[in-house]
Amino acid sequence: MALEEAFLVTVDEGAFSAALTVADLEAMVKPVDWGPAAIEQSHVTSPPAADTRDLTFPSWNRSLPARIARRVSLPTWILPLSRIFASMDVTGLEHLERIDGPVIFAANHQSHFDGPVILDSLPPKWRYRTAPAMMREFFNAHYFPEKYGRKAWFTNSLNYYLSSLFFNAFPLTQASAGTRQTLRYMGDLVGGGYSILIFPEGRRTESGEIARFQPGIGMIAARLGVPVIPVRLEGLDQVLPRHARFPSRASARCAFGAPISLTGNDYAALAAQVESAVRAL
Repeated sequence: MALEEAFLVTVDEGAFSAALTVADLEAMVKPVDWGPAAIEQSHVTSPPAADTRDLTFPSWNRSLPARIARRVSLPTWILPLSRIFASMDVTGLEHLERIDGPVIFAANHQSHFDGPVILDSLPPKWRYRTAPAMMREFFNAHYFPEKYGRKAWFTNSLNYYLSSLFFNAFPLTQASAGTRQTLRYMGDLVGGGYSILIFPEGRRTESGEIARFQPGIGMIAARLGVPVIPVRLEGLDQVLPRHARFPSRASARCAFGAPISLTGNDYAALAAQVESAVRAL
């Protein structure tokens, strides 16, 4: 993040994680020479075009028609579907009465039901002003259709647009370029009065356990300067296990905790603080 800001470049996070020396870092931020000599030496005829498809974010889903579609669809047929399978016990909503928002909801991740259940548990004033983050890599076929078949691209793109429309969701990258652009987009959301829902584990649970929270939640909260609301989910791994194709009915729990303010640059320690608060609920 600091390198991207200092040198006004986009650093591929996969390459960054493999960097072993200062020279490796220097190569990432050094401008590429595409002069005639360099082109001839590298046996290419023209500089490659920058692929920024993974740096684009939806803004249309905050338009008036999209907001109306969510207002009509969520309470009438989308969220009621989750109630058929998940008998929810919701606690801790009194913590939201003390703040006006926006906030970052940080929840453990159990199943694909997590987002809808949290939105259904929230009061309307929060529900319709919350944007869930979805793993960008899950939509690779949408962003890179040339690597997939037409059917995979169509299905993946349809899921992407429906998620963006009905849940106000946006992509959050885990292993590719775009940290600075993602943070700027989340800043736009917060500046527009929207809260953010994020799952800091970065993956769904296998058997109900809570994995280590990734440092990204610490960076996001500290940089944006908004409080974090810890959210504990239980039982949704029984409603829709990770490898199941169809949900089954089970009892579940959604608990909201007191807001946490995160400051500083030790993002791993800040993430551990949020993880501890989620575990304690």
